[in-house]
Amino acid sequence: MMRLAILVAVAAIAVFGVPAAHAASRPVTIVDDPPLLAKLDAKGFGFAVIFGVGGKDDLKSLYDAAPAYRAIVETVSADVVGLRADMKAGGRPLYEVTDGNVGRIIDMRWLETNAARFRLVGVVNRIDRRDFAELGKEPGCGEVRFVYRLAYSFRKSGKFLASRLPFNFNAVYRVAADADGGYTGAAGRWTPQLDEAVDAGWLTGGPLEKASLSFKQLELNAQVVRFPSGQETEFGGQAAYLMRIFGIDGAAVSEKPLENTPDTARIAEDAQLKAKLADYVRANAAAIDLGVYEIPDEFLAKKVISWSTFGSARQANHPFTPLINPEEFADLDYSKFSLARSPEALVERLDNGACQGCHQAGSTAGFHFIGLDDGTTSPHLHAEIPRREAWLQATAEGKQPNRFRPLSFTPPAVWKATGEVAYAPAETAMPCLVPEDAVRFGSTWQCGGRTICTPIATASGVRTKLAQCLLPKDSPAMFSGHPCLTGTIASNAAQPFNDRYKITGQFAAFAPAISRTAYTCRPPKIGVPGGFAYRGCDGKDLAFSAFKAGKPMPSEICGLVGGKKFDLCVATNNFDQCLGGAVNRGNRPACSAEHFCREDYMCQSLPSDTPGAAKVKGIGFCSPTYFLFQMRIDNHATPWASAERATMGAGFRAAEEE
Repeated sequence: MMRLAILVAVAAIAVFGVPAAHAASRPVTIVDDPPLLAKLDAKGFGFAVIFGVGGKDDLKSLYDAAPAYRAIVETVSADVVGLRADMKAGGRPLYEVTDGNVGRIIDMRWLETNAARFRLVGVVNRIDRRDFAELGKEPGCGEVRFVYRLAYSFRKSGKFLASRLPFNFNAVYRVAADADGGYTGAAGRWTPQLDEAVDAGWLTGGPLEKASLSFKQLELNAQVVRFPSGQETEFGGQAAYLMRIFGIDGAAVSEKPLENTPDTARIAEDAQLKAKLADYVRANAAAIDLGVYEIPDEFLAKKVISWSTFGSARQANHPFTPLINPEEFADLDYSKFSLARSPEALVERLDNGACQGCHQAGSTAGFHFIGLDDGTTSPHLHAEIPRREAWLQATAEGKQPNRFRPLSFTPPAVWKATGEVAYAPAETAMPCLVPEDAVRFGSTWQCGGRTICTPIATASGVRTKLAQCLLPKDSPAMFSGHPCLTGTIASNAAQPFNDRYKITGQFAAFAPAISRTAYTCRPPKIGVPGGFAYRGCDGKDLAFSAFKAGKPMPSEICGLVGGKKFDLCVATNNFDQCLGGAVNRGNRPACSAEHFCREDYMCQSLPSDTPGAAKVKGIGFCSPTYFLFQMRIDNHATPWASAERATMGAGFRAAEEE
């Protein structure tokens, strides 16, 4: 029997992340290799070190020994309690464990149990953040970020259980400038020479030398609430992510403002403050267009919630839109700007620069980096790598780098020494700007692969449509996983958890039933946002016959999916037994390190024991994000007793019906 290693908490997934740039003459932008990160974790870069604690690294020990960590947990717990009360008052009660189609909330006991720890899953070179440090007159040469993800492992009833949760801390460190006050040396240390290997010794003796790093802040991005597709039958599910920044000084913890993220509710109630914000935008429009600006603290929020599904279209993720009237900025000279060529584009730039705007556009489940054995990196991070490499290369050579920051949902680009940016065409199902939105911006990008920019969701209170590069109607190139439904979101500004999505039409996959020859449109109620074109696997699909060495990757692949037997197994909370359960095959969109899944979907690998898997090594398939237990905060096996069962609504029904 094949193991359905992608859908359960105990799975260890081989994933297709952005490979670190380890070739000589190319700077390292990300360290994502799990064995290397484990060595760094053990060499003084573990999570507990942030709090000055040595010894055991489990969260009970840390909670007991570190007052600062305990204060952070208490702050987050209070946030969760408050959100829960707000949702209950709005008619959306939440439960830590449930077998019903109701809202789920994180069990905060995970943050103080000896079964869990925050594990180092990535090191990110952000020397390019020097541009922002200069704005705030901060010391140093940019930043280095250490990403930690909540993980657990324990024995229960004689079984070993282990997985991760979508709950990340990002420890930010300032990088010291060179002895002469310059930055070329700091930037150059990230580029290995011909005879150098990027290993723990090279990193700790070079770019991660502790004497050159000073702690700045601890950033939180954590899924805290999830609504299942059985409850959100047209959305296909929802989730909420808490975002915060903490300062740490010994035992003292402070709550810091979120960069360029407004306190929308507070500003909306204060006419004078709202007017001052408009004055700031007017005076700094050129910097905002460039993407390098720093909104004063008096306007900023100290916590926000970002929302998915259809996160890029949700009004709550466009925090400036209700605060700024574009007509107030109609008299600016937009011909001088690179990106914003209209007042509406200037507001969209501000929205996209806020924390929730950035993390819900071009992201993977609200994250830009998750960790190589849990999921893919985001399309945004993939597109960012060339920009960061070009910035580092120029700085290391003593040249002035291109400081422009694109929108978070743009495709990769070539960053020319002349300062020009040449975007690659967007691939199928990737974000795009419909013509009426694109004309508001300067240089943008086109859809590639004979696709057309097609809006699939619009939201009240949001000017820019959610659109993707999709195949024309009745295209012979249709593939499994292509969106097939359009819809509208009725935004609830005061209670985003009560946003309502309504399906308004179908534009693809018109077969009336599942077959192996034609595509039918699977509905969001089974957990597939935007609908899901589907064709069952035939014999050639099962053998991966369309995949040829040296040829372009086909659009679909016969992946894995859990049917009724798997769902029943998951419902017992005995996840390890599910690995041995029977699974079904079904066509899914193909994906890889260079080819991404559409919004609200994630690239997963085939288990190595899948027949023929060696033929498609490095190629995976797209699944709805919340089909993965690793990307859900609810119904994991727990080290404490639980009277409830896990949900039985976790899997596709397509294979079961087939």
